[in-house]
Order: sequence, then structure tokens, then C-alpha cells
Amino acid sequence: MRWSKRLFGVILFFLLWQLISASGLVSAEYFPAATTAARALLGMLATADFWASFATTAVRLFTGLAIALALGLGLALLTARAVLFRRMLDPLVEIMRVLPPPALVPIAIYGLGLGPRMFLFIIVNAAIWPIYINAANALSSTEPMQILTGRAYGYSASQILWRLRFPAALPEIFIGIRIAAGFALLATIAAEMLAGTNGLGYQLYNAGFSLETPQMFALMFVIGVFGVVIQMLTILARRIFISWHTTLAAMAQPL
Repeated sequence: MRWSKRLFGVILFFLLWQLISASGLVSAEYFPAATTAARALLGMLATADFWASFATTAVRLFTGLAIALALGLGLALLTARAVLFRRMLDPLVEIMRVLPPPALVPIAIYGLGLGPRMFLFIIVNAAIWPIYINAANALSSTEPMQILTGRAYGYSASQILWRLRFPAALPEIFIGIRIAAGFALLATIAAEMLAGTNGLGYQLYNAGFSLETPQMFALMFVIGVFGVVIQMLTILARRIFISWHTTLAAMAQPL
């Protein structure tokens, strides 16, 4: 029933799209019908160039997200052991996390050149802060009773961190990862549009400024679906790694 409702919403969206295009309220040159965009999508899916661009974007995104995950968790664990370091880092985090990815593209080009390092810098900067902020907040807000119980059992500070605080923080950490995955996709597409020579963002930029609107809408649809798939993968990873939390949450629901 839940999936049928979602599917109905998608069908309704495309029907409205088709009706608006057929009504003539908007020029078909700039707002093609859904069927026209679908034909363009099918044509793109049959080309090797599209799949090469998709693979390039996917590799950049997942590589940058993996680096951001490692760095974000590393910083959060470090600040969990050193509160003074977190207080020193907070102003920099507040500045960096609000910078839009396109604003960093010129600086990244000057400093790193037009290459993989530039793309990774943009993606990592967009994705690292949601991971770090959620992980740091979760690690610093562990229930005091859990920590007192660990101390009563003779746990050291490191054991309390890894056996109590980190597992308790995992649900919120995965929320940060899910947010970061969306930011990583946005940063990847933006960087490819502004400074890329390949990838989905580069194809989207070319289609838009070449007035190939059916291809442009088809590429936007592909990027949107790609974002949904990434979100589903993060949800699946959450269920695999912290299935215990899902079970406990279900037990806590009222009858």
C-alpha cells in the first residue's frame, strides 16, 4: 500500500507535466512534453557516451563520499576525546558548511587544477560537515547512565567511547551520512557543470545551453533517480549495520 501511494504520486506528477505541456501555456521548445523527454531518455540510454558519463559521475561521488565519511568520523571521534579541540574547530565548521559548492570551484581550480583532485575537494567539502556535525553531536550527548554503567564495570575512556558512545551514536551518524550523500550529489553535478569535461553535470550543461530541452529534462530525471537510489542505499546500509536500533524503535512504538 505504501509503495502504491508513492507510485500514484509519481504517475500524477507526469500526468500534470503532460497536461501543462499540451495546454500550450508554456512553449514546447522550453518545456517539452513528458513523452518527448521519455523518448530522449530512451535514446540516451542506448548510447555508450551516456553510460561513460554516468560512471564518471558515480565514481567521483562515491569516492568523495567515502573520503568525507572517513574524515568526518575521524574528526568527530577526535573531538569526542578532546573537547577543547571541538571548541576550536566549531568556528571553522560554521564557516565551511555554509559555503555553496559552486563558490569553491574557482579556488579549487587555482589551487588543484582541472583534475580529479579538484572534484574530490568540492565533493568532500560538501559532504564532510553533515557527517561530522551529526557524529560529534551524537557522541557528546550519550546518556549519562550509560557512561556511569560503563565506569562501574571498569571500562576505560577508550572502551566507553568504542563500546558505548559510538554504538549509541550510530543512528544519528547515519542521518548525517544520508544528508551528506545528497550534498555530495549536488556538489558533483555543480562541479561538473562549471569545470567538467565529462560526467552527467557536463552533459546537462551542454544540453541546457544548446537548447536541447528534451535531453536536459531527461538528464535531470536521471540525476533525480540517481539521488533516490543513493538514499535507498544509505537506508539499506543503516538497516544492515544498526538493525538492533530498528528493532528497539519498533518495540517502543505504542500498540
